[in-house]
Amino acid sequence: MLAEILLNGDVVESAGADNATATAAKAATQATRHFIGGIEAHYSATVSAIKTITVTRTVAGQSVTKTYKWDFAKGPFVHNFPLLIHGDYNTAVSVALDASGTGGILGQVAMWVASA
Repeated sequence: MLAEILLNGDVVESAGADNATATAAKAATQATRHFIGGIEAHYSATVSAIKTITVTRTVAGQSVTKTYKWDFAKGPFVHNFPLLIHGDYNTAVSVALDASGTGGILGQVAMWVASA
């Protein structure tokens, strides 16, 4: 017998961060596990540099990060996971984007999160 799970998804996005790390986070919720389906990161103007996008979650009680490097001279970073990734129950998940390196250029990051 297969168990069915109904996922209710939302986009969680950071505020624009002016030459600072932009972070989008889904807070821990009691008896709930958060599933990430994809991430997106961009800057308000062209950034001709390779920057880091980091997904953080807790798995088996340990903090786990998945790091991507992207050349933002090519445009925004968009990645859909072929399978949803998740953390433990009762833990937060987050994604962060490096600072732009230039004042006045805002970085913003988002993730699609479903919780069950």
